[in-house]
Amino acid sequence: MRDIRIAAAQFEAADGIKEYNLAQIKRLAKDAVALGAEVVSFHEMSITGYSFLQDATREKMLSIAEFVPAGPSCVALHEIAFELNVPILAGLLEVEKETGAIYNTYVCAHPTQGIVASHRKLHAFLNPHLSSGDKF
Repeated sequence: MRDIRIAAAQFEAADGIKEYNLAQIKRLAKDAVALGAEVVSFHEMSITGYSFLQDATREKMLSIAEFVPAGPSCVALHEIAFELNVPILAGLLEVEKETGAIYNTYVCAHPTQGIVASHRKLHAFLNPHLSSGDKF
């Protein structure tokens, strides 16, 4: 066993502007890797933004939610992980293909394996249109 250097990075996400947020994730992850990070972890809903969803309609939430692991933000996160050769963890709104349920989801993008893990927040309280996950 050996120690692993993990960077925790946070920034002010632009509400609903995933391209901007992914650019910030890439920039900060690159900086963290340059300082020796072997894993870079970002905050909850860092890809989509968070607080503006408090009053969002279901339709608004669905307009920015994505499928996990195949959605465009997951693909972009994997590309960043691949480019920097480190796992990257970040959060987004997920829509479940089968049920249409919306989740506050956290994903791990591995540099060579793509999205290797996801977690749906167990106690989703921000908006009544959010569903809570059911397992750790």
